[in-house]
Amino acid sequence: MSLQTAYTTARVIETLENYAQSDLVNDTGETKNDPSSGAPHIYADEHFWQLILDDVAGSWGKVFTLYEVTLSEHVARVPGLYFHPGVQHFKKILDVHKEYVSGNWVRYSPPGESQKILGGIGTLQIPPTLEEWRIASVSFSNNASLGIPVLVHEEVWQHHGLGEGMRIASLGARWQRMDASWAKRFYSMRGLPKGYLVIEHPDQLQLSGEVLPTIYHPFTIMEYEQSGSLFYDFVFVTVDSSDPNFRDDIRAFFGEYRYMNGRYGTYLIEPFVNHPLLSENDVMFHSPEELRKENAAAGSHLNLMVERIKKERFNQHTLDEIKIFIDNHMDIDDLKTCSDDILINVNSWYGGGRVYDESANFLDRVIERKKVEELVDVLTKYGLTT
Repeated sequence: MSLQTAYTTARVIETLENYAQSDLVNDTGETKNDPSSGAPHIYADEHFWQLILDDVAGSWGKVFTLYEVTLSEHVARVPGLYFHPGVQHFKKILDVHKEYVSGNWVRYSPPGESQKILGGIGTLQIPPTLEEWRIASVSFSNNASLGIPVLVHEEVWQHHGLGEGMRIASLGARWQRMDASWAKRFYSMRGLPKGYLVIEHPDQLQLSGEVLPTIYHPFTIMEYEQSGSLFYDFVFVTVDSSDPNFRDDIRAFFGEYRYMNGRYGTYLIEPFVNHPLLSENDVMFHSPEELRKENAAAGSHLNLMVERIKKERFNQHTLDEIKIFIDNHMDIDDLKTCSDDILINVNSWYGGGRVYDESANFLDRVIERKKVEELVDVLTKYGLTT
């Protein structure tokens, strides 16, 4: 992505943030409930998610009223995650993970990219079903990563001619549990409900006639080399829907990012499932589900990624440092011996793969059993210094 595009995107984000703040100011003198319907009157993305997260069980079946929201065909990877108290620490990104800074534009290292995703950034675009339903999102901030999922019947979509960036003057809909066919498309997190506002009749919407720029964040997973080891991390891009050249910009960014700092990265999933962006030679799988199915160690790498981002230290060593040491100084037999030494059954993790992958499998099991410090003690026999 060019610096000019990045700068434009940053300015759009600032504009949208200011726009969202003006909504808040305009609503401060009003009651937060619509007396005509009894439905809660939502005035910000955060307000909606706070209500849901504060009473998950009691929210099902409630009708909510939203005014002046913007539609996006993209939905948060984990709807509501951005506002969950359990991920707020991910938003404090250390300077070491900022590879390049120019004005408002920041290019993050792979762990920095993962930290942003784990903090709630990241969107999906899911195709309509054969049953003629579409899943999309609406947002007060015009940011799909922060938005509220809506399930829209195709007749409603066609009746209003809905599309990216359309401003909705008013919306009234019931909050319902996602059907299993939709729920499986989204990542799961304890404490975050999988739900959507259901729009099945044209009268539930009134459009303002405006089309505004939206922000969304397609992402992929990159396998890459670092210090003789192999890691997985998320990589995302910020898209401004008003940029006519965004696909070319994104393709250029992904093409450059994979090789920066000697990473020699490979993208594992396509960031745009509906309209593929990367060539078949540049992406290995079409979805996280296919990745997990075809690559037995993928789950371990992804679990390890989450733990690595926490930057915990075990006898002065991070998980990154431990994995780098293992991948550079040990073979499969050494790993099996270490596993026996800390009383973890080898058959519980060994899959017959590369050292890169088996070290991820092993560390995943070590973390699960809370034996990382024991492992560090054992690794000193192989030359790890503490």
